Amino acid sequence: MIPLTAMAAAKPQTNPWMASLWGGGISALIAAAFGWLLGTNMPILWGLALILIGVGPVLGYQLAAGKLGRDWKSIIGGFLGGIIPLLGWLILWPLFVWLLNRKFPLGRLYLGSLVGIVLGFVVWWAIAMMMGQNPETWFGLAWALAVSAWGGSTAAFMQEKDA
Repeated sequence: MIPLTAMAAAKPQTNPWMASLWGGGISALIAAAFGWLLGTNMPILWGLALILIGVGPVLGYQLAAGKLGRDWKSIIGGFLGGIIPLLGWLILWPLFVWLLNRKFPLGRLYLGSLVGIVLGFVVWWAIAMMMGQNPETWFGLAWALAVSAWGGSTAAFMQEKDA
């Protein structure tokens, strides 16, 4: 009887694959919006889209965990961490998400962000090598897929500590 009660009290874990799919998809949509807005003469809008990329992994994790909109502190941390692209995603994003929500282990957030930056660079480089020498034809696609790799990786590494 004791093992049954222990299993009933266990907190269900979030599936990292689903978090990765949601985080990567949301980040890719925001990055595609950024690429589309970059060609316009509205720096406020594309700047906002660039900052919102940091929110994508947090929203992806919350969707996979079934907690969408219940934790605004993590969303604000992702927003603040997305202010400086690339280097900020590696250093500031994990720090702000952790500072505003201590349920996430800081080491896992940094590891996910580092793995995501590396995977994003590999994806970007592979597309650049396949598409040719004219960056106008492939840069937007490579950017969106690289950001998708970062967002998916960071969302997959977001696991709450057992309270």
